[in-house]
Amino acid sequence: MRIHDARLVNKTDFDRVFADNQRARTDYILVMVRPNQVGYPRLGMVIAKRLLARAVDRNRVKRCVRESFRQVLSELPACDFVVRLIAKPVPGEEARDLSRTFKRAGLRAMAKWPTAPAGETAPEFSPN
Repeated sequence: MRIHDARLVNKTDFDRVFADNQRARTDYILVMVRPNQVGYPRLGMVIAKRLLARAVDRNRVKRCVRESFRQVLSELPACDFVVRLIAKPVPGEEARDLSRTFKRAGLRAMAKWPTAPAGETAPEFSPN
């Protein structure tokens, strides 16, 4: 499986996470999590134009979030993670503590929904 496959793309998937979730946050980012049935973690992002008007800034934040997610992917439970930008970040501080926040949110979600499939072992992801 490729890292590209670990994305949330459907509106119904986003709505499911928005409707009922567990949350963890940093100074700039809110992470919402809900267990899924696919057996591996997936990432979705909501980066508002209202907070970062320039596309280059929004794309920088998205790259930082994707890289943080990729680094902890093997340690995360089978959950859908939606990352929402809640404040304008200082350049270079976008992903500070984000890896720890992903793990904390995943643990909270698995504690709230213990009957959801935990995904005993994470599938191997190729770097493509």
